[in-house]
Amino acid sequence: MRFSTILCLPVLLLLAAGTVASEPKISRVDRAKMRETRETMRSIALSLRTIQQMNENGAWPDSLKALVDNKLEEAVPKDGWGREFAYQLSDENGYELTSWGADGKAGGDGGDRDIVWTSHGELRKMSADEKEAYLKKRNEQRFQGARVVARKRMVQVGNTVVSYRRENGEWPKSLKDCMPTGDSLNEKAVKACFQDPWGHDFTFKKLAHENFALVCWGEDGKEGGKQHDADFVITEREVRELYEDYRNDRGWGDYYDDSDWRVQNLARDIMTYQDRFGELPDELADLTKGGKPVNKIDDKGNKQVVVQAIRNSLPHDRWGNDYAYVKVSDSEFYVVGLGKDQVEGGVKDDEDTIYPKPGTDPRENYYGGSEEVFIKPAPQQNDDAVLVEVADEVMRDIVDKVKAYQAEHESYPEKLDDIADEFVDGVVPKDPWGNDFVYVLSKDSDGTVTGFTLTCRGSDGVEGGEGTSADVTMNQDTEPGAAEPADDEADTTEAKPRAFRK
Repeated sequence: MRFSTILCLPVLLLLAAGTVASEPKISRVDRAKMRETRETMRSIALSLRTIQQMNENGAWPDSLKALVDNKLEEAVPKDGWGREFAYQLSDENGYELTSWGADGKAGGDGGDRDIVWTSHGELRKMSADEKEAYLKKRNEQRFQGARVVARKRMVQVGNTVVSYRRENGEWPKSLKDCMPTGDSLNEKAVKACFQDPWGHDFTFKKLAHENFALVCWGEDGKEGGKQHDADFVITEREVRELYEDYRNDRGWGDYYDDSDWRVQNLARDIMTYQDRFGELPDELADLTKGGKPVNKIDDKGNKQVVVQAIRNSLPHDRWGNDYAYVKVSDSEFYVVGLGKDQVEGGVKDDEDTIYPKPGTDPRENYYGGSEEVFIKPAPQQNDDAVLVEVADEVMRDIVDKVKAYQAEHESYPEKLDDIADEFVDGVVPKDPWGNDFVYVLSKDSDGTVTGFTLTCRGSDGVEGGEGTSADVTMNQDTEPGAAEPADDEADTTEAKPRAFRK
């Protein structure tokens, strides 16, 4: 097989004994705390890598206290539930950094599942059934991503056939007659489109009524077959209709189309990785790892090291699905979003997105610039933007508990401490920046309590502000939080308005 497709799941796969029990659902607030915990662990991992690089013997620090001793942190960070991380050195993984989940105990499922981070990234143990299900899903997405690449290449080849007929007044005798002869980056990219991702040539067939078809023979490259080996065809009419959508699309660098911007950003970051290290990543998870030698030699003849990762985390699409990374060769790649149905083809929510576009070279088409524009590292994710989402989920949890208190006692609590027993460790949570939420009872002109407001002062902790510093307020009319499926990395629902900013 001439290509490899890697799902953007940044975990190490380890086989654990046992079978998969029915997973409990994860509350939205625990889901938010899990995300906050992962962001904190990524930050700690970068700091630990910095210390390891500074140590003459290249040793990992013995404890997290080294973060404070080396002035990388003012205090040892805690997980999303406000508990200390467990930390120990590991011969195999360098170190293991652990959060015990929502229950604060080892083991557990759903929101109680332990989160473990190592020098290689997140470590997740899988049972035999979990691993089998994961590999099955990965292989299917690998194939569907390859089909997207094949179909988009066929559209590009079909356009060269249409152009040939327009210029010569007849159909080509073979596809070789349509192949570009130049050596520009884009012409080389078009040449690559004359084969499918499995290394087989497309077949050109003339049809009646001045039509033609292009055939892809599936993964096996042979006529007939089922599932992955099934053949598929596009016709001249389809080429014209599909290519009309691409007329103003000159590659991933143009942002005025309606495609998924996350796919474009991942493509940009992959090229940043290639510029740094002289090779394409093996998987999207490599974008989140630091400490890899760059493709440069310093004055002493040593390889330079970049501690900072290109990305803090990997995105999911709006339905919570992973993106597929299709690595066709050592120099050619595609990032594919398969839409809601996770199957090649479809319209509206099921429409596929792919970057770079087959037949274009993203470096030549990025605002007409040169390759140098990709050497600058991509900006890191804004931590405050993540914490705003965490604050939103924590506030919804508090609102739910205040409303439950009112339903039971027929009055709202005077202060949040009145419902402290409902929270972890009997303590009312603070916002992600360590500040108290502002809880105020609402009253009418007669002094009768009619409701309440709950306010987070944002990242700056003071009233007013814009962006992540803006206040967020909820009240008794805020819709309740709902438990979600146990997949702690997926959020398959679109966000609905549930708070207002001042």
